[in-house]
Amino acid sequence: MKGSGRALRPWFDERIARREGHSHVAGIDEAGRGPLAGPVVAACVVLPFEADFALVADSKALSDQARRRALDELHRSGAAVGTGEASPAEIDELNILRATHLAMGRALANCPVRPSYALVDGLPVPSLPVPHRAIVRGDATCLSIAAASIVAKVTRDAIMMEMDAAHPGYGFARHKGYPTRAHLEALVRLGPSPVHRRSFAPVRDSQSGPATGLFPEPERDTAMAGGVGRDGERLARLYLERIGHRILATRFRSGRSEIDIISADGNEVVFTEVKSSGRALSDSPSSGLSAAQQARIAQAAAQYLALSGLGDVPCRFDVVEVVTGRRAPLLRHFRAAFEAPAGSPDR
Repeated sequence: MKGSGRALRPWFDERIARREGHSHVAGIDEAGRGPLAGPVVAACVVLPFEADFALVADSKALSDQARRRALDELHRSGAAVGTGEASPAEIDELNILRATHLAMGRALANCPVRPSYALVDGLPVPSLPVPHRAIVRGDATCLSIAAASIVAKVTRDAIMMEMDAAHPGYGFARHKGYPTRAHLEALVRLGPSPVHRRSFAPVRDSQSGPATGLFPEPERDTAMAGGVGRDGERLARLYLERIGHRILATRFRSGRSEIDIISADGNEVVFTEVKSSGRALSDSPSSGLSAAQQARIAQAAAQYLALSGLGDVPCRFDVVEVVTGRRAPLLRHFRAAFEAPAGSPDR
């Protein structure tokens, strides 16, 4: 199985939940947090316990055709399936994380079997009306979440095909709203459509024309202005993904402060400052951050947690140092590099 490199463990998490007394265990996942257009779609799936699912896997590891075959297998099994979505307007009003939680709640409400417990991909969902356990990258390890990931992805792709017919010229049928080069060029040429997420910077900036600099596709990051700093952030992001972090946000701004990378590491939210240069690494992980800078980062982190509805989730502050002036970049990761200074929210 390609993709995350983590192995699917059929019924492992479901059996644990059943031993705790839960007879109807759901998997919940979403599709469409990253695109610039269209809704975010969530799915809630209650599988017939111990049934054989040979075709179900993480949707990201499957082709379109394989996802459709897996969906047919789910329907033939008698799985209970509910879907829910949050519109682009709701995403703009609430922010993408809260809108995703809204879609998950709607998917659960639309499921014909009311689950007593849920296994959710990613981080905890404070508004979910049933007890649940959050599993970071659960779509790669948990059968029920993998099933939900397939339902959500196939459902959203079908919606984007309809949007392509309703709003021609953007290429929604090809890229499903993700920020490909063709999509960004269409945004500049045509302006935003009614289904674009206007709170997303590439959409917002496109209304000023190409000189404003749209967010690039990931593989084009090094071509952007920002030089060593931007390249270091890209390398740090790739490194964090390789060690199992799930990227939640990059370059989150709050007032005078910007947090380079926000990620989920197990049950913790991690706020990472990337220090890039062409010189040797510093001796202390926080030597490049003054007390005032640390305080601003802590305040920005508190705002992110509040906006995301994650106020009770444990978090930490990391530093990743990247030296790019070498034949091969050198990277050093400092976990819990500093604590929130006095006067900042105590995390």
